[in-house]
Amino acid sequence: INGYNSLAQEESELIFSISNVEEIITQSGVEIDRDISSDGNGSLLINTKEPITVELFELDDKDFGNQRLTYKAQMRSENLQATGEMRGISYLELIAKFPDGEELISRGPRVPLSGTTEWRPVETILYLDKGNSPERVKLNLIVEGEGKVWVDSVILEAIPLRLNYLLWGHIVVWIVLIIYIYDLLRKNRQLKRELETF
Repeated sequence: INGYNSLAQEESELIFSISNVEEIITQSGVEIDRDISSDGNGSLLINTKEPITVELFELDDKDFGNQRLTYKAQMRSENLQATGEMRGISYLELIAKFPDGEELISRGPRVPLSGTTEWRPVETILYLDKGNSPERVKLNLIVEGEGKVWVDSVILEAIPLRLNYLLWGHIVVWIVLIIYIYDLLRKNRQLKRELETF
């Protein structure tokens, strides 16, 4: 981890440096590319002939309960193509593991990288509103296919879920439910009237 920056008393972001392959969890099939980089400090290159899950970083010493986590990075690809049943795409994967064994997983971006692309900002978001904090958070990169993929400028942003966010979420659910029930009752009365006319 290159640095920790408190954006406010509540919001924070963790900045992960990609300049040394020894900082990456997955050691095989990855290398540091000093020539191609989004920030000029080198990037991680995955040059693969088969699907691979690259475990980048793992956190087990932070309290992320009731927070919105945003995993951001810069990515680019070259000749990333389908192989076998794999689709020829690459994307981020954010995993939160809880003490009870449950896992929450978020993958993004919505349109994964494929083919040949220039540097592109990508992200995936995970809402941790279960009430308890995960014991481990993992930042992965998935490649489904063969080709080259670079990743750089990895950031994990944590923003607390405020009470008003949770409250509005519940209110919206109740409003939708009330509208649905009202619509069902209206259709039921209409059906009754039609049957009575027969």
